[in-house]
Amino acid sequence: MQRNNMMTDFKIKDFITIHDIHQKFIKSFSSLLNQNTCTDLDISHKNISIETENLDFELVNGDAIAFKSQIDQDGNKIGYYKLIFALNGALIDEFFVIC
Repeated sequence: MQRNNMMTDFKIKDFITIHDIHQKFIKSFSSLLNQNTCTDLDISHKNISIETENLDFELVNGDAIAFKSQIDQDGNKIGYYKLIFALNGALIDEFFVIC
């Protein structure tokens, strides 16, 4: 996890565990892939993956936490997937970015 001055690693790890962030990442990413075509997502095929064990994070405006994972396709980083959560664990927004 990326270091952040606003929250300790311990609090972030608690947040991830309490709100099951890893599972939410997987479900949200799978849903996105299932509901969109390759053309919609600007990818050549849906054999892409994210890594949820080493998420980067940042505190957003003091009242939300953004977690980000790189998107890999055929061994290459092609973009990132980001979920933003309220401090109560509710999903606020998601970003699927292809570079």
